[in-house]
Amino acid sequence: MDKRSQPWGGNGADLPMASLSASTGVSRSAVAAERRERVRLLFENLPFSLTISGLLACILAAVLATEIRNARLFDWFAVLAAVLLARTLLLLVWRRRPDAGIDPAGVEAWLFWFRFGTIAAGMVWGVGGLLLAPVGDISHEIYVSFALGGLCAGAAATLAVDSFSVVGFLLTVLVPQIVFLAMQRDAISQGMSAMETLFLIFLLASSRQSSRQLAENFRLRMQATDNEQRFRQMLESSPVATCIEDTANGRVMFANNSYALLIDTTPERAIGAFTASYYASPDAYAAVLERLGNGEQVTNQLVELHAPRGSAWVKWTLASYFPVEYQGKPALLIWFYDITDRKIAEDRNQHLAYHDALTGLPNRSLFRDRVQHAIASAERERSRLALMFVDLDRFKPVNDTYGHGVGDQLLKLVAERLYRCLRKSDSPARLGGDEFVVLLPAIKTERNALEIAEKIRHEMSVPFEIDGLTLEISASIGVAIYPDHADNAQRLVDCADLAMYYAKAEGRNRVRTYQANLRDVNV
Repeated sequence: MDKRSQPWGGNGADLPMASLSASTGVSRSAVAAERRERVRLLFENLPFSLTISGLLACILAAVLATEIRNARLFDWFAVLAAVLLARTLLLLVWRRRPDAGIDPAGVEAWLFWFRFGTIAAGMVWGVGGLLLAPVGDISHEIYVSFALGGLCAGAAATLAVDSFSVVGFLLTVLVPQIVFLAMQRDAISQGMSAMETLFLIFLLASSRQSSRQLAENFRLRMQATDNEQRFRQMLESSPVATCIEDTANGRVMFANNSYALLIDTTPERAIGAFTASYYASPDAYAAVLERLGNGEQVTNQLVELHAPRGSAWVKWTLASYFPVEYQGKPALLIWFYDITDRKIAEDRNQHLAYHDALTGLPNRSLFRDRVQHAIASAERERSRLALMFVDLDRFKPVNDTYGHGVGDQLLKLVAERLYRCLRKSDSPARLGGDEFVVLLPAIKTERNALEIAEKIRHEMSVPFEIDGLTLEISASIGVAIYPDHADNAQRLVDCADLAMYYAKAEGRNRVRTYQANLRDVNV
């Protein structure tokens, strides 16, 4: 018969562990860890066992002092005290050794001495069951049997992690008592012998079941630990930035190198940091937690990260969130896929699609959208807005004389001066060449628009200094007011354009407001 199928064959303490390593394929390191855990539990339960054994011996000796010869009682008590003292010293040595139970050979040595002490204590108690029960005194026999039975019941629980110890202790304590009672001729003693036999069988069976359950618990724990280590190794080597957050306090419990690089730190410094401190928007982080709390899946969420302090950086990621359990705690596994370069490229392309590449001003498409939105808003609020058409005077001679390089620099400076003349709500744009437009939303009167136009005209008349050259230009500006001069975007632009041509026709470097009769003027 296979050794593992025997109830208590061979080294009983090795039974569940041997079965574990053979049937589940758990690594040797996991089996060694299980062995260390068994020894740790045995020694942790030992103080309680020693205390109960000592108290029980004192009570037993006190009760039987009048019934048993003092010499016999003293000898037994002295031997038991010596065994308990030796086991106490063993416990103290184990506690003082910081490396106790780490080395496999050391584990076996500690287990051997623990078993030796357990069996020795069992033998002393077994002998006590014979010496301390007066022959023919049924009441004392029952009392001693009751004491030994309670002792064994407690031992079956505290020694359940090691089947060798529990079986050895139960047999050495109860078998002598069972045989002693069976040899008595009265029916009560023989009945007690039978009852203690059944009790022994019950304790052996229950301790075996407990041992199996503990072995299964060990297996699951070791398997979970092994899986967690594999999982951790996988995450550590992953190119995707990954962290695990403790959901109880929002602090990072695990961070791989990719995550540390993402947030510009080291894995050691990332541990313990608040995940939310790197979010550009705390509301975005709170919204993610709310969705997870509602049972929703949150994957590929666009998240902007920034430095909480110190060096300034901004990164864009696609983040996915997965509730997990890590180190026995509810946690949140977060993957950050860095798309900063892609986001910058997309933003650049988006910017170029709606902005002038040279000056950075909005282009014709974006300006048209802004005018339409401004008109819709003015219509709702019953307010006015102004549109200015700005054309540079004498720009073509500068461009022809000094080249396109100087001309481009001049256009950039013109854009900068435009911004200086405007409010934050105003919107300039370049239509092309030397033509610019300006949207002035929410003006109170036409005079407000003319004041800004005059400011622009004056700024453009101030000489420009470029590469040692002093360049003088000016601007002709046409102004149209909504809804006074037009009721839609295109007509408003046309009116401002016509007013600008009227300003040029009058001699340039002027500001003119649209008038209905301008259509009849030959410019």
